Amino acid sequence: MSAPDNADPAFGPDWRHFPWDEVTRDVEVDARRVHLVDLDQAGDNTDVLIFVHGISASWRWFIEILPEVAETHRAIAIDLPGFGNSEMSWRKTGFTALAEAVAGVCAALSVDRAIIIGHSMGSIVATRLAIDRPDLVERLVITGGPVLSLTGLARHPVQTFLAQPRSVATLLTELMTIGVPLPAPVSRMVASSPRPLKLALGPFLAHPERLDPELMHHVMSALGAPGSFPALLSTIGDDPGTDLHRITCPTKIIRGPEDPLSPPADVDRFLATVGTASAVEIPETGHWPHIEKPSEFLRELEAFLLEA
Repeated sequence: MSAPDNADPAFGPDWRHFPWDEVTRDVEVDARRVHLVDLDQAGDNTDVLIFVHGISASWRWFIEILPEVAETHRAIAIDLPGFGNSEMSWRKTGFTALAEAVAGVCAALSVDRAIIIGHSMGSIVATRLAIDRPDLVERLVITGGPVLSLTGLARHPVQTFLAQPRSVATLLTELMTIGVPLPAPVSRMVASSPRPLKLALGPFLAHPERLDPELMHHVMSALGAPGSFPALLSTIGDDPGTDLHRITCPTKIIRGPEDPLSPPADVDRFLATVGTASAVEIPETGHWPHIEKPSEFLRELEAFLLEA
């Protein structure tokens, strides 16, 4: 599972020509429809990798790397409830409930053990799942995270802002730019124009002008989700960062050194608390390492999976 940079047309199987309709499906979890893609091409005796997206996003956040991963692993990417094409459950909007939904998807697909890859908000969900269901999570991969400081924003806004002003400002910018649905003409215009793309994504990416316009249009066309703000507000009464010490599975943080949403203090706190965790940085990336430099991300992911 290795590939050149996303600027290189030789990068793995081309996501543009992949038969997505053949791997798209819905399952029922807690009487709600959950949308996902299930790339099960590598055979029965392979690891199962489950990808969990970030805030306002969908499974499409991983669309470029999924065909490459699926050559050697079963790759599943989920639309969390209230995101993408999955139904919203207004009674269960917190991170614990979202983690339970991922476990429910695993049960529906008869997956007993899985490697969970969580991006940004998805890293919070994946971390919660590793805490609550150690029997299910074989390994944990965090990218665009860990996000720890920002989970206190709803409970302690002033203290959080004073401690991490850049992180808070970037989160608000992210919610205002990619947190709302964009009409197709607007998303295409932004994705294909370096200046608007840099204005929209520059606060949390290293080099947004280098991204593939077609990929970004496809990703941005699925922005906006009713589950975003309820998930954030759920942290008023439920701190998803508690009990990190209960994570016992091998854990890898694959991060961008220019990621403002996961500051070094969050990484240090996570590594100090989770004895099985280690971190690696991909130079010249920010909050989306798997999109900004997919080849390097896949190399780090595969190296982690091969560790004893």
